Amino acid sequence: MKNNVIVSLADSNYFNLLNELVDSIINFPESKNLDICILDAGLTEEQKNILSKKVKEIKKAEWDIKVPGYKVG
Repeated sequence: MKNNVIVSLADSNYFNLLNELVDSIINFPESKNLDICILDAGLTEEQKNILSKKVKEIKKAEWDIKVPGYKVG
C-alpha cells in the first residue's frame, strides 16, 4: 500500500456519490501517488464489483462500539 491513502465509507444508498468521488479522485494526476480504500457499510455485490476495479481494497465495516437500534436504519 502507498503512503497516502484516501478512505471512504458508504452503503448501497450512497453508492452513486461514492462512485463519483472515486472517479473524481482518479481523474487527477496526483492520484497516481495514493491508494483509495472503501469501507463497505452495506454495498451490494454488484456495487463492490464496480468499485473493485477502481480502488485498492474494499473491507467490510466493523464497529467496535454498540450503536442503538434507533440510529440504525
